[in-house]
Amino acid sequence: MRGIRRNVCGLLLLALLCGACSTSARPLHVRLDAGPLAAPFDTPVHVTVTGLTPSGLVRLDASAADGQGRTWVSSAQFRATAAGTLNLATAVPVAGSYHVADAAGLLWSLHPAFTRNPAEQFLMKYTGFRVRLRVLAGQQDQATATLRREWIPPASVQTVRRDGLASTLFRPAKTRPGAPAIVVIGGSEGGEDTFDAAALAVIGYPALALGYFKEPGLPRCLCDIPLEYFARAVHWLRAQPAAHGRRIILVGTSRGGEGALIIASYEPRLLDAVVANSPSAFIEPAYGDGARPGAAAWTFHGKPLPTGTTIPVARIRVPVLLSDGGQDNVWSSSTFARLVAQELQADH
Repeated sequence: MRGIRRNVCGLLLLALLCGACSTSARPLHVRLDAGPLAAPFDTPVHVTVTGLTPSGLVRLDASAADGQGRTWVSSAQFRATAAGTLNLATAVPVAGSYHVADAAGLLWSLHPAFTRNPAEQFLMKYTGFRVRLRVLAGQQDQATATLRREWIPPASVQTVRRDGLASTLFRPAKTRPGAPAIVVIGGSEGGEDTFDAAALAVIGYPALALGYFKEPGLPRCLCDIPLEYFARAVHWLRAQPAAHGRRIILVGTSRGGEGALIIASYEPRLLDAVVANSPSAFIEPAYGDGARPGAAAWTFHGKPLPTGTTIPVARIRVPVLLSDGGQDNVWSSSTFARLVAQELQADH
């Protein structure tokens, strides 16, 4: 789902989610153990099951309510060991909503139970969220656990409305040693990606959520966005005490991932690294209400960047991290990411 991929910087961000548990009565002596108890959302989780039928099939389900009260679900079927045990960190599902060994797989593979719209996003409350795990034999619960993921707010939040910028700066309570400062830009939804920026601040990174359209004083559509706007924001951030002397990394998702690659291509000395989540390999046209068909989404030195052409990533002179979910229902981001990687490798 698109919401998972966004919240990587990060659909880079739900892959980090973990949990805690309280087990209930266990018919047939099945025991579900998950932990640690009541942990911050970025703490690694463990999930194990004992007392299963040796070498038998077992299903684990998960469900959670997002910040709007909507239900999200995931499920995976496994084969127990000869000893009747299961460890999600090492067990590969034989079927289900994810297909690799991962203790947190049931968390990051949560998908909406209320719609098939790929653009739906898991919007977490700033207090955190809960996930209910179930071990089933047939349709009967054999054991349950409730995982609680807690949110610790950043130390300070500063709204920035100056020099034409629309952004919010999140300062961590304790900055990681040597941590870069991060500029976060969202995709075609517009506005500021405050959730991802706040999540980065929670784990120790100064982060600026930068809006570039659908904000007061900015275009209503992703159209004619000057690259100089992002340069102005980066220069402003470098002058702040929270980012002084730190490297600056630009993180973008979807159309923001496309934008991150374009900015790094046309402003090769502006940044210290780029993260492009689910990007395009091409300069895409304008998007949104009021956008003219085929019009330019981006400009540089007042000139529109030609749509449909390949992003000139060979100009980039800083490290690049690309990510994609492999099953993107919005556009072919996995193909685009491979094309970008090939171009960068060909240019050494």
